[in-house]
Amino acid sequence: MDNDKEELIRRRAYAIWEQEGRPEGQHARHWEQASREMQGENNSASDNSASDRGENIESEGATHATSIPVTPASERKP
Repeated sequence: MDNDKEELIRRRAYAIWEQEGRPEGQHARHWEQASREMQGENNSASDNSASDRGENIESEGATHATSIPVTPASERKP
């Protein structure tokens, strides 16, 4: 079980590193950030698991970011 958790943290840390433009010397910070994110997900899992929300926390590079839908130009008011 610990190997699975470590693998998820490793993948998330790698994704953070890539998102930040692959900076050198930031591996410890990326690992800590990923570890905190996983801990936060574990704390909220008892109330609302990721699978219940339709998320796949094992997806490499997952950011859990949300986007705001944009109204097509043809439907906008002048």
